[in-house]
Amino acid sequence: MQHLSGSQQPVFFTEVGPRDGLQNLSQTLGTEAKLDLVERLLDSEVDQVEAASFVSPRWVPQMADAEDLLARLVAARGRGVMHRLRVLVPNPKGLERALGAGARRVVANLGVTESFNRRNLNHSVKETLAELAAMAGVARSSGCVFDVGLSVAFGCPFEGRVDKDRVAELADACQELGAVEIGIADTIGAADPLQVSSLVEHLVRSGIPTEQMALHFHDTRGMGLANALAAYEGGVRRFEGSVGGIGGCPFAP
Repeated sequence: MQHLSGSQQPVFFTEVGPRDGLQNLSQTLGTEAKLDLVERLLDSEVDQVEAASFVSPRWVPQMADAEDLLARLVAARGRGVMHRLRVLVPNPKGLERALGAGARRVVANLGVTESFNRRNLNHSVKETLAELAAMAGVARSSGCVFDVGLSVAFGCPFEGRVDKDRVAELADACQELGAVEIGIADTIGAADPLQVSSLVEHLVRSGIPTEQMALHFHDTRGMGLANALAAYEGGVRRFEGSVGGIGGCPFAP
């Protein structure tokens, strides 16, 4: 990704549209259409594409062809393409499938609040952290980069505004278990720029460097770009976005 004007630090951008963007569509896209989308995104200036989710097709039918999609991308572009792709793995089974498909970078999610984590992953936060630690070990032993995304880091649809100490506590836990990148997600679009600046500053004071953070905003209330700018001004250079602004968590009301 090119430098922004006045900055000597490049922005690293992960395009999550093929995963986060498509997972909520009522109509299932064919693998050929997904392949075309991912290839077009790879041909743009994005640094990384989150291509698929290795979730149970029973829960997210849109992602039933994850293995086939990765195989087609490798066939079209060679195995080196895997170094520009990332996939979501919600649990150990998903990680096993992703590694079997040749994934070189994966991301798992953790809800910051108990209510959201149970709704999304059907586990307590403590149970999910234990599972993530085991998954991180498996990924490392396979030479695969392991990231964690913290969902509802600014506001929860069930518990309201989120305490930044709670976010820092879980970010530290993710750092301890070996997460390379820690995503900070405004899952329901509840954040405002002041809250973003405050949380980024608090995380840095808590030992999470901006180089390790990736900020993910939704434009639910028209604040997405303003929030991204606030994070950028706070030193963050890793961001996630979705082509056309599509997407959202299927388990958030």
